[in-house]
Amino acid sequence: MTKQLNKLLFLYSSILGILAMMVMVAYCMQRGGRKVEQLQESPGEVEEQELAGALTDIYEKNGTESQYLCIPLDEAIKEEQVSIENNLMTQRLTITISKLEKDYFYEHKLSGNIAQVKEIAYESNVGVSRLVIAYRGILEFENTFDENHLYISFVAPREKYDKIMVIDPAHGGDENGICVENLIEKEVTLDIALRLKELLDKTDIKVYYTRLSDEKKSMEQIINLVNETKADMFLSIHGSLEETDTSIYGITTYYNENFFIPSFSSADFAYLVEEKVTKSASAKALGLEAGDESMYLVQRAEVPVALVEVGYFSNRQERILLSKEDYKDRIAKGLYEAIIASYEQLGMEVEK
Repeated sequence: MTKQLNKLLFLYSSILGILAMMVMVAYCMQRGGRKVEQLQESPGEVEEQELAGALTDIYEKNGTESQYLCIPLDEAIKEEQVSIENNLMTQRLTITISKLEKDYFYEHKLSGNIAQVKEIAYESNVGVSRLVIAYRGILEFENTFDENHLYISFVAPREKYDKIMVIDPAHGGDENGICVENLIEKEVTLDIALRLKELLDKTDIKVYYTRLSDEKKSMEQIINLVNETKADMFLSIHGSLEETDTSIYGITTYYNENFFIPSFSSADFAYLVEEKVTKSASAKALGLEAGDESMYLVQRAEVPVALVEVGYFSNRQERILLSKEDYKDRIAKGLYEAIIASYEQLGMEVEK
């Protein structure tokens, strides 16, 4: 009788535990949306948002198309007072100039007629002036200072960099991804990506990150960045979830079975990611899987892609590991080693 009672108590406690987890996951899904559901949706059109405060009276277009945008500067302005930031995801080039006279560009207009420039916004405050240039396409820039003028030109990323890759820490903004207890997928993926960035910053690889803060980017924006930059590789970092069997744990890597080139395929990249990460983190390898049509990022990438799920949030032990700094360091190190090995397989030496 006592044994039967204990069995019943164990069964009831197990059911309650599973139900509690499902409630937690459902709550998080309402706030952010699970990865699988997100990937099944078709991406929305990326709206072309006009720049707030866009002005035409600071920009004089020449009659013929030119290669440069010419920005006049006061003779007192030094090169170190000018900072330039390019965001390929939003297609915005921001030029910040310190200690420039307020409303300077109303009297000293920009000139040039570059086809890629859509519009220019100008913000002028005491001590700081800011130009935001909206451009067409996925572009890098080059700049030259000459006789109190700043010249800006736009080039394709491949014209500027030999090695290019895109890294996507999944989710962000109001999209939490998987959430169990205090572990949130968007925070884990970003944390790992930032640790990976510290390692890659010491190399000559140009890496474009879909986000470096808690912000959301559409799948269409991400794929546009990957394909338009003609990246050598695309890595997307995710978590995983199993609602019915919480004993499952380990790392799975997805690839695009339809993308194949003789020298280096999506499966080749995914294999190296799975191998290096599981070895570095001393984690269980669940193996490679071909991404199906529900995996928009995997299916639409026109370059070698690996979507790695770094662990099961539904498994208590793996949740503990994914909350530890050292474990996330080891995952990042494994990803780094996979990227270096991939370039070696491509016959390209990475400078460190």
